[in-house]
Amino acid sequence: MKTPNRYLSIDILRGLIMVLMAIDHSYLTIYQVHFTESWSAPFPDYANGAIFFTRWISNICAPGFTLLMGLSMALYYNKYSSLISAKSIRWFFIQRGLVIILLQQFLNLPSLLFDINNLHKMHIFTGGVLYMLGSSMIICSFLIKVKTSIKLFIGATLIIICYLFTNFIFIEPSDNSFINLFLLPGVNKWVSVNYPVLPWLGVSIIGLAVGDYFIIDKKKLMTIALRSSIILLFLFIFLRVFNLGDYNHNISANFLVNLLAVIKYPPSIAFLVLTLSILFFLFWGIDKNHTTSLFKPLVVFGQAPLFFYFAHYYLYIVLSKFTNHAVPLYVMYLIWAFGLFLLFPIVKFYSQFKNKQGKDSFWKYL
Repeated sequence: MKTPNRYLSIDILRGLIMVLMAIDHSYLTIYQVHFTESWSAPFPDYANGAIFFTRWISNICAPGFTLLMGLSMALYYNKYSSLISAKSIRWFFIQRGLVIILLQQFLNLPSLLFDINNLHKMHIFTGGVLYMLGSSMIICSFLIKVKTSIKLFIGATLIIICYLFTNFIFIEPSDNSFINLFLLPGVNKWVSVNYPVLPWLGVSIIGLAVGDYFIIDKKKLMTIALRSSIILLFLFIFLRVFNLGDYNHNISANFLVNLLAVIKYPPSIAFLVLTLSILFFLFWGIDKNHTTSLFKPLVVFGQAPLFFYFAHYYLYIVLSKFTNHAVPLYVMYLIWAFGLFLLFPIVKFYSQFKNKQGKDSFWKYL
């Protein structure tokens, strides 16, 4: 399973994240339930453990995308910095970030296809995950040459500051568009934002630093990743024991759900500590076994993440039309798996098509 000029372990991890994201969106379109773990609202009632864990396993998606975006930016800069100027590379990242943000605005269309009654809910600007990723890419383009240790400091500090601001200053929802776009999720007549930039930006900056370590010594990085995973796991347990690092964590559920349930909107410190622990462990484990053929579908999905993002969203909306109503959870999983089966050749074809395009093609931004 060879892929020239690419790192398979990164593609596999990204592909796994795409597959888990598809579960979450199957939840929305086919199971017709989607939970929101918000800092300003009571914790959702998941009804049972199966429903909770179906939702919970997708928690690594947003931080995973954000971390790998920063890592990939560092790798791209290292690959091309000897061929083109740093200014040209920065301009490429800025352009690509803007394209991603613009593409986010078209994601209103799937929700309209899913329910035409949503027409009146359309806003001028949508701040979803692509908005967050595109904005983070633009900001990170100005930090890519910063010393690695400083990147780690900036990333961790930003995560902590955003949590403190939200927990102790902006304790109530805001309808201020600027605050919604940058710090707190919110909706008003102008914007609908569930992924404000700053709470997630720290993860992408940490991703830049991880990319630096990857370039210097990939084998050493994997050892660091495993150790970091263990340290973060113990830190998460510490936070839980002393009820720190999360927002309103007063829920009525069994011990395991109480332990693992974390606030995602915006991401709490506990949320990011737990999900980064899982991501670092997966990164280490995948790198140890990245040559196995079982990972081939994940490689394909991981090499065309933006296309997969759009394609799977539309596909599951279309598949939901054949159910006409919410289905049992096990049926949702069957439809999810069937959707991945349909997506594989489509995504593979697109990836091959994109690879054939010239270096100056617009497709490089997608």
